[in-house]
Amino acid sequence: MATFSSTGANAPGNTHPRSFYSEPPYLVGGMVRHDLVSASVQVTILALIDATGSAEIGDICAALAPHPDPVGAVLVLAEAGIVDLEIRHVLDAATIVRRALPHPDPAEGQNRLAPEPDRPCGGRGMTSALPEGVERIRPQYSPTVVVATGAARRSLGQLDELRRPGVYALLSGSEAYVGVGSDVGARVASGRQPIEAVETIVVITDGNGALSDRDARVAERILWSRVAGARQYRLVNGLPDGAAIDLERYSQLEAFVGTACLELRHHGTMFDNGSARAALAGVRSEPGRVRPIRPLHQIPEGEILELSFAGGLAALSARKSPEQWLLLSGSDVRIETVASANASTSFLRASWLHSGILELSADGRSYVTKRDLVFASGSALTQFCTGAKGTSLDAWRPIDPDGGYDPGTAALIAA
Repeated sequence: MATFSSTGANAPGNTHPRSFYSEPPYLVGGMVRHDLVSASVQVTILALIDATGSAEIGDICAALAPHPDPVGAVLVLAEAGIVDLEIRHVLDAATIVRRALPHPDPAEGQNRLAPEPDRPCGGRGMTSALPEGVERIRPQYSPTVVVATGAARRSLGQLDELRRPGVYALLSGSEAYVGVGSDVGARVASGRQPIEAVETIVVITDGNGALSDRDARVAERILWSRVAGARQYRLVNGLPDGAAIDLERYSQLEAFVGTACLELRHHGTMFDNGSARAALAGVRSEPGRVRPIRPLHQIPEGEILELSFAGGLAALSARKSPEQWLLLSGSDVRIETVASANASTSFLRASWLHSGILELSADGRSYVTKRDLVFASGSALTQFCTGAKGTSLDAWRPIDPDGGYDPGTAALIAA
């Protein structure tokens, strides 16, 4: 192992010497990844600091013997934003080392394993204060994609970077299974998913450690839709429920999964049977959900029904069968959802607003559908429109109760 320089002259006021490592350190699952810092070295250094609140470089060197470069290990932790050094003119054995970050508070979110946003892992010394009027924007999520053979499945439970919420795909021939896990490595390694002879495994986690269990359920549904839309594999499990989500968080997760899918395409693992744009298409490509654009004068097949709700809002549907209902373009959708509504009610609002299938109405009282949308039942459609449970199917009234189409029906649908 190469020994890196860990001493040198420093200008007064520098928090720690400028490092000259060819590769900067980074955090995975709360552990610094660098040749000079193993998990045991990190824990030993922090334990010495925590015993009294600080430690001298000389004491750390004694505790780490026979480490080839203990001072270099301390500088790596400083570069990663884990510790601060109080350097008085030069770095020496009396230099004081303290923790740079407070101990994590579980109440702040058990899945946040990354450094604070204003202390990126690229290094404290490399991130100077920004000038007035300048701000730095970083993505909430940063995908980490792991690809493994089916034979290596059990070993995935041993990877620290997978001991967190994430989504996965098991691939076998022309079949795929998409799933989710709060400890996704363990879930993949020990799960009993209904797919045989797994050849390839894909696991997607968040390198920032910000992905929550709820976020992961949303990401599962997004990934399922992308796999279904690519038509490269036949999914052996049905559409996941997702989770209640707002538009901003949904858009972040859509970009998170989309970036991972694009990387899988470049790797040649998945999503390489079409264009790169198709790998990023999102919910619009989900099979059987969004109908082709219908001319406004064309009446869809099925019984045309109308629902009035929420003090003046109205929706139109075409009931083709008990298992297929169309919510017609131009229908109102209530903006708010109540807590008792199922997760899909909120998820679909966020996903379709993100894709432009829903838009805010001109008067701001509702969302309006821009395409005909397919639902598997009248109750699911009704709950989506009203944002709540409790409205029966009897509330849908036929536009042509006598069984024949009124001459004004087409104009009403197009309105």
